[in-house]
Amino acid sequence: MTRLPFTGKFDITCEYGRKGTLWASGVHGGIDMVGRNKNVYSICNGTVVYAGWENANNTKQGFGKYVKIQETGTNRYIYLAHLDKVYVSKGAKVTPATIVGYMGATGNVTGPHTHVEIRENNKKINVANYMGVPNKVATNLDSKDYQIKNTSSGTTSSAGTLKTLNHNTNLRAQPHTLATILGMYIPNTTLYVLQPSVAQADGYTWDKVRIRVTGDEGYMINQNYK
Repeated sequence: MTRLPFTGKFDITCEYGRKGTLWASGVHGGIDMVGRNKNVYSICNGTVVYAGWENANNTKQGFGKYVKIQETGTNRYIYLAHLDKVYVSKGAKVTPATIVGYMGATGNVTGPHTHVEIRENNKKINVANYMGVPNKVATNLDSKDYQIKNTSSGTTSSAGTLKTLNHNTNLRAQPHTLATILGMYIPNTTLYVLQPSVAQADGYTWDKVRIRVTGDEGYMINQNYK
């Protein structure tokens, strides 16, 4: 499972936060992606709250044909825009395995792509972080490199508080420094704190965490976050 709208090879053609006159706000509020396989998948578990044209009377503006999904258990709304075809309708329940549309070039575009955007509490957030992809133009990426594990809740995004590592940090099988190392993670890796301050050992406070991209769970010293 991934949090990507495409399977297989894909490109990132415009990053989140780029400034420019192409966008009414002056800033790109999402990330633009082009998939070799043009089927567009939901990137979360949720419910479709809108599916159709943004501007039915002016097909050259805005998101064009798009799908808006409310992520289960959160205040996040995912937008998948500029679709050629929409395969779901309002009220549909979706998962990351659901094909919601087909990549296109409807609305305000310079070429075929899918614009992925997340708004949480009416604020746009960095969707690249959510999906676990680099927030920069990149080519020939592969969805197999961005797999995450299923959880009992079906989503990792609402499992805990999101944190970012400030330096190389080991993920351990138990909350102490001699425990088996499950992996070493570099600065700017993001993770969810599932259970804060679960143990005091070796002079440190330990959290139980889940690495956002891989889904691996273990224990980390809680002084290692930004």
